[in-house]
Amino acid sequence: SSKLVASGNSSQLAASGDFSKLAASGDSSQLAASGDSSKLAASGDSSKLAASGHYSKLAASGHYSKLAASGDSSKLAASGNYSKLEITGSDSVGAAIGANCVIKGRVGNWITLAEWKYDSEKQRYIPVCVKSTQIDGKKIKEDIFYKLKNGKFVAVE
Repeated sequence: SSKLVASGNSSQLAASGDFSKLAASGDSSQLAASGDSSKLAASGDSSKLAASGHYSKLAASGHYSKLAASGDSSKLAASGNYSKLEITGSDSVGAAIGANCVIKGRVGNWITLAEWKYDSEKQRYIPVCVKSTQIDGKKIKEDIFYKLKNGKFVAVE
């Protein structure tokens, strides 16, 4: 039941017990938890979060973040642009809702992606499509990164 918080850049936090809570706000932070029901959160850019326990929750708001969960029934969410999510457990859900995000997982997991376009009238990027689907191994293949393009899931090489 560890609780660790770091606010500086390039912070590194790790916990191995169940119900661990790790949070970092600096850029390039690295958080890892191996116990069940862990909660990891990072707000800095280029953060890396990894959890191997079941029922883990990972969240990153910084750009270029990388999230990975191998435990069953995990929840991953990234709102930063260019983030990558990888789900290797089962019965898990991942949402990558920043611009140019990608996500991959195993059959049976659910994924959500957002597509953004530049609006010259508003002079900023706006969301134009948000979609969720279950990885079925046929239409959406296992262990292949996907992004949204023109409202459709597209494999990324």
